[in-house]
Amino acid sequence: MTWPASPDSPTSPEDNPPRPWPQTEEPADAEPSALNGPIAPGHSAAPRFESADLSSPERIPNFGHLILLLVLVGFGALLAGILSQIALHRHLFGVTSLQEAVTDVHYALGSEAILYLASLAACLIVFPLIWQKGFFSGIQWNFMTAWRLRWRLVAAAFACFVLALLNTVIVPGPSKTPIEKIFRTPGAAWLLFAFGVTFAPFFEETFFRGFLLPAFCTCYDWIAEHIARPADLRTDLGGRVHWPASAQIAAAIVTAIPFAGLCAFPRSHDIPHIAVRVLIVLAWLAGIGLAWLLIGHPWNRRPAVHAISTAVVDSNQHPVWSAPAMILISLYTSLAFALMHGEQTAYSLGPFVLLVGVSLVLSAVRLGTRSLAASTLVHASYNFMLFFIMAVSTHGFRHMDKL
Repeated sequence: MTWPASPDSPTSPEDNPPRPWPQTEEPADAEPSALNGPIAPGHSAAPRFESADLSSPERIPNFGHLILLLVLVGFGALLAGILSQIALHRHLFGVTSLQEAVTDVHYALGSEAILYLASLAACLIVFPLIWQKGFFSGIQWNFMTAWRLRWRLVAAAFACFVLALLNTVIVPGPSKTPIEKIFRTPGAAWLLFAFGVTFAPFFEETFFRGFLLPAFCTCYDWIAEHIARPADLRTDLGGRVHWPASAQIAAAIVTAIPFAGLCAFPRSHDIPHIAVRVLIVLAWLAGIGLAWLLIGHPWNRRPAVHAISTAVVDSNQHPVWSAPAMILISLYTSLAFALMHGEQTAYSLGPFVLLVGVSLVLSAVRLGTRSLAASTLVHASYNFMLFFIMAVSTHGFRHMDKL
């Protein structure tokens, strides 16, 4: 499926030409640059590779913004924990212990809602001050693009829904999963239904496709650019860089480390396993941070030595990444997305593979349309279809044994 560009994107180079990286003019009789290879018939010489302009635009959200988001989410989690403890102390909803709160829909969804809303409030205040633009503009929300493509997006959600039905037949999941404990009463199931088609899609897309995906795409290109030799670099007519194989492999391995660390040990709540996973990610962050300090260049700009003439953003200020970065990081973030939901299905293989596939579709929609609202609409529509078929097959969640 081909996703058309957003309406604010240029329809042709003549209508709205891209902003090239600053470059010097070559003499008329100059030979084509060896850095860019032979010139294709009918096209002018490819841009030259040269030093970056420090006043160039930036790609956001970048890796530093992702770290800041994690800090804000941490404060939101702290607030949610405090309010949950207060509710437990007052025995709200008849819950008197932490074990009961884990499976009580009011506490489970209430704490998540507090976490999401507190984090969003902080983001709406902090990020506009840094980006010098609105929060939704910075994460490429682009609602009108999603609205224009709404029927295609719903069709994409329906395709994911059909895959989910086939998955339950080909690779059925376990008969009893932790999430079924929340469906004990119809009221709890309806609350989960409402939460799953509103709060959950919006905030999950904001984190995974709004911050995590762009930040690691930029990180991938940043690593590849510092490894690649200028003589090996190529660009296409669209301005996207083609990294040599050695740079691609190195960037793929380095960016895979934190994701591998999250799933290298059994998925349990044992403190040793959690601590080791956290230490792996922290060590990786420390290593990347040290490299950044030694090189001395911002995450979102081209370094002076290996700077290329392709723009880091296009004429509409949309970030530009290499194709390998978008493909591999979509896979990495999809694995993380599936792991986050894995506990709900006891980490069974069938649902895990399905979640990875759905996440890849969401990533493709986000990158193809340059609209976070588009992937959010697909996510919400997919969840709605799942909950709707569950509600119909169980007569309004009154007969869960029929699932």
